[in-house]
Amino acid sequence: MWESKESVYKIIKPPVAFKPRTPPPTASEVRDKKIAKITRRLKLMLRQKSAATMGKPGGHYKPCVKNFLKKHSKEPVIVYGQQRCTKHVKRFPDVPKDKPVYGRVKILDFIKMNAEQMIHSKPDRSKIPKKQRRYMFKKSFGKLPAYLTTRMKESADKKKKDSPEEKAKAAAACNHAGTRKLDEKERISMMNALKMKWADTNARYQRLSVALDLDSQKRAKERFEENLTRLEKDVSLLSRKVILVSDSAPSKVQREVTTPKH
Repeated sequence: MWESKESVYKIIKPPVAFKPRTPPPTASEVRDKKIAKITRRLKLMLRQKSAATMGKPGGHYKPCVKNFLKKHSKEPVIVYGQQRCTKHVKRFPDVPKDKPVYGRVKILDFIKMNAEQMIHSKPDRSKIPKKQRRYMFKKSFGKLPAYLTTRMKESADKKKKDSPEEKAKAAAACNHAGTRKLDEKERISMMNALKMKWADTNARYQRLSVALDLDSQKRAKERFEENLTRLEKDVSLLSRKVILVSDSAPSKVQREVTTPKH
C-alpha cells in the first residue's frame, strides 16, 4: 500500500518544553549560608594562627574519610509538585477534521469595497487652521518691503556715482587749497620717462652675475631691486585719472635745497 511521506505535523512546530527550575533560596537560607561561611573562615584563621610558629600538627595533611564524591551528587535536584514558571498554552489550532470542498473560491469586488470605504470616510481636518488669514487687510499689503526699497535706493546711488558725468564733475570739483591738477601731457611725458628709466635699470639688473660671492655684488642687487620697486610705485601713481600737485615744495625738500652743503 502506498504511503505519503507528507504530514501536517511536519509544518506545525511542537511547543517548546520548559525545563523545571529550582525555587530561589529564601532569606533565611541566604542568611544561614553567610553565617556558615563566616564561621568556616574564622575557624580556618584560628587553625592557621595556632600553627603559625611551630607548623601544623601531625596528621593534618591526611585526607578526610568523609569527604568523597557521592553518587548523583552533581545532578540537578528536581522538585516535584512545584508550580512551573510558565503555563502550557496551546499555540496552534487543531487540524480540521472535515475535508475541504474542492473548487470553492471567495470572490471579492475590490472596486466596490474601495468605493464604499471612500464614501463612508470623513476628511482629516486636524491640520486645517481654524481661522483663515486675510492678508489683503494688512497695512503693508501691495507695498514693497523696507529692505527692498533701501537696496534699490543704494543701487541707484551707486550707478549715479559710477556714471562718467559724475566722475567728470568730481574730478573738476577737486580743487584743494595750494594744489593744482596735473596736465595730461605732463603726466604722459613723466610716465614715459619713468618707464624708460625702469627699462634701463632692469637691463642693468639682468646683467648681474648669478653667483653673488662678494658683499658689493649683494649690495648692488639690493639697490637695483629697491629702485625697480620705487619706479613701479611711481608709474602706478601716475596711471590715475586725476592727480593733484602741490604748488609749493614740501618742507623737507625746501630744507635740503636752502641749506648749503659744507
